[in-house]
Amino acid sequence: MRIALSQLTTGPDPDKNLRLIEEWARRAADAEARIVVFPEAAMACFGTPLAPLAEPLAGPWADGVRQIARATRLVVVAGMFTPAPGGRVTNTLLATGDGVEAAYDKIHLYDAFGYRESDTVAAGSGTTVIDVDGVRLGLATCYDIRFPELFRAHADAGAVATLLAASWGAGPGKLD
Repeated sequence: MRIALSQLTTGPDPDKNLRLIEEWARRAADAEARIVVFPEAAMACFGTPLAPLAEPLAGPWADGVRQIARATRLVVVAGMFTPAPGGRVTNTLLATGDGVEAAYDKIHLYDAFGYRESDTVAAGSGTTVIDVDGVRLGLATCYDIRFPELFRAHADAGAVATLLAASWGAGPGKLD
């Protein structure tokens, strides 16, 4: 199975970012990938007021991702923001296309080095695995990588690998 990784840089406009996703998904399809993984925050970059942009999984942005998945015949995994209580959002990873329809809400929020993701983002609470062509894969987002119990839960659920979407901004030690 060929998996394409598209670590593109998104901006604050969800519609423009959807066009970027379409462009890079077509490239992945042309390269005969089966899955293409985009970063968390593919919908809109961090630093943008996220609550006004957040949409439900049945909203137009997620539907746009579904259309791209259908057009390219790929499973597309892309980060978006869904509404959460208290004016916060959920950092959601949408996986869609060819028999796959799932979402994962980031469990482990990045509250470190003076940044508090939890001020604007609500934590998820459950794990998610998907099946693509008989291969079980877990879903995870960025800072989750520091918490091995999530990956053990994926393995316990039969996953042979985990698709981890990340958007790594500037910060201490990242350029070293």
